[in-house]
Amino acid sequence: MTDIKVKDFIFGMPTRFAGEKALGLEATIQFLISGDDGGNFVLHIKDGTCTANERLEASPTLTLRMSSETYIGMAIGKLKGPQAFFMRKLRFEGETKLLMKMHSLFPSVHESDLH
Repeated sequence: MTDIKVKDFIFGMPTRFAGEKALGLEATIQFLISGDDGGNFVLHIKDGTCTANERLEASPTLTLRMSSETYIGMAIGKLKGPQAFFMRKLRFEGETKLLMKMHSLFPSVHESDLH
């Protein structure tokens, strides 16, 4: 898994975005990823589209804090969001409804799809 980069996954999220499930949704999702492969990333969702950038946002709709290991685990489907939350590997601030909708907006990539 060492060749899988958080930045690559986050910048790939707009390609996996299920825009038809986000009609009428306008949101800013901030990712604060710790660890060697971490960084501050943001997704903007508006009018059924999604864009990704590397920066801090002043007032995001939802902020997710986790390690790079936790993020990769969730991105490839080895770790579920609720499991990460209850294990205290995932912290969030902001709209709970948006957090609950993340899985349907961004379907998981399986590790086998990466090779």
